[in-house]
Amino acid sequence: MSLAALPWYDFAELRAQTDAWWAGIARHLRALGVERVPKALLRGRALAEHWRHPELLLSQACGYDVLYDHADAIVPVATPCYLAEGCEGPRYRSNVVVRADRPWCSFAQLRGLRVAVNEASSHSGNNAMRPQAASLQRAGTFFGEVVVTGTHVESLRALQAGAVDAACIDAVVLALLRRVRPALVSRLRRVAHTCVALAPPYVTSRRTSPEVLLQLRQALLAAARDPALREAREALLLRDFVVFPTDSYAELEDFEESAVAVGYLQLPAPSRSPLGRREERA
Repeated sequence: MSLAALPWYDFAELRAQTDAWWAGIARHLRALGVERVPKALLRGRALAEHWRHPELLLSQACGYDVLYDHADAIVPVATPCYLAEGCEGPRYRSNVVVRADRPWCSFAQLRGLRVAVNEASSHSGNNAMRPQAASLQRAGTFFGEVVVTGTHVESLRALQAGAVDAACIDAVVLALLRRVRPALVSRLRRVAHTCVALAPPYVTSRRTSPEVLLQLRQALLAAARDPALREAREALLLRDFVVFPTDSYAELEDFEESAVAVGYLQLPAPSRSPLGRREERA
């Protein structure tokens, strides 16, 4: 049996809706003749482990993942369009937030302060704010400290606890948490938002045949228009999908390269697999 996982935005409070969404996608895949479609989503396995599994049928990943270390294992299927504030079609952005009881009102006022990022390989929690920090850097630094928390939720917890002064958070994460965990995002204020970039793509294994890749795209587009899945889509803020060439995700490099060009290297850089990157360029 092949594997399917939808780990992005898979909050416990929304798992019933995520499962319903997958059940609808799976139904459309079977109707198209795809065999060995998983009945249930895989959970509890490390992202890298399931992304690199040769039987991966469908998952979701950061654009950085298809650019760098996992480029030799996964390819984009389609890019989701979200209904969260700040999203524009298949593009999303991040919000730089502080506690509402703090005096800072602009990104420039964060100079010398502590910022939380979820991980080096995240565009939304880290890479997205590189250009702003780079434009204000002095001698290669802007923030007083960069704290890597592991997840957007942990970044928000650190911010609420006062362990950091600001955090860069995916707009879709913020919108969903306002619905399901309002206390976690209460008493926060946005001081800046980042430029838009392609949203995290749904992906499949590089071993997936061209025929099944096409069927995956057809199934996602059908699910996005299926009246029976309207409730699940609305709960997950999903509106539609757009298919882009894999190389389109190279636009994420522009965020990093603009910072490197002026000598700003303070925010953590993603690890890079030369083999994976070379295959991605091919």
